Amino acid sequence: MGWKMAAWGRVEKKVGRREFLKDREQRYLERRSELDESLEEVFDRQTLMTLYEMLNAKKLKEVRGVVSSGKESRVYHGLGWNGEEFAVKIYLVSSAEFRRNRLQYVVNDPRFKKIPREFRRFVYLWSEREYANLKEAYGAGVPVPQPFHQSGNILVMEFLGENGVRLPLLHEEKFEKDELENIYIQIVDVLGRMYREAGLVHGDLSQYNIMVGRGLKVYLIDLAQAVRRSHPMSETFLEHGVKILCSFFEKSGLTVDWGSTLDRVRRGG
Repeated sequence: MGWKMAAWGRVEKKVGRREFLKDREQRYLERRSELDESLEEVFDRQTLMTLYEMLNAKKLKEVRGVVSSGKESRVYHGLGWNGEEFAVKIYLVSSAEFRRNRLQYVVNDPRFKKIPREFRRFVYLWSEREYANLKEAYGAGVPVPQPFHQSGNILVMEFLGENGVRLPLLHEEKFEKDELENIYIQIVDVLGRMYREAGLVHGDLSQYNIMVGRGLKVYLIDLAQAVRRSHPMSETFLEHGVKILCSFFEKSGLTVDWGSTLDRVRRGG
């Protein structure tokens, strides 16, 4: 009698395990179906498969709504297995102007000596560039989103915000004069640190890729365009970006000098 009970127990355990696996698979398929419905209109099947691979590898637990949207990428709110928030940036593989407008940043980058001809591979390279730039800048103490994972045209990084609400961009907020002065000084220091310690220049700097958090702390975003200081156009990019920022602060009511700002950045802040 005892052996029959033991055998029956093993059968029950086996059946229970099978039902558990079936239930887990069903829940995964439901999540995958929901993800398909929300993303398939924008992203191709290969992009979706890359995203599913990240989910299966537990690099992400969940991908939620769109945080920001542009011509070349979408940023989604993601969640990790310990409740941490991520920004999931997915570069589009259907922007015809993408490669032509980005070649000037990629050429002469010693980290990426081979420039792929195929458009999709070039987008992958662009995603790799942003991951590499973020990693170098973050390692040098520059306030940027911490990068975590990159695969294909998908980049997973720290979410700058809370509960799925991103921090405001510099141009989206109104500030008092003393607050503007605080922000301006921070930005000069951050750009100087990026220039001297990380050896990078933000190639597309403006009020549209600077976020402002609690205590008026500033963060740089969109670093795919960043180039090494050794790049032949690095100083041109730097001067252009500083001019744009100085113009923004002037229009916001703060008196700043472009030449002295540029000198301070080059000296390290």
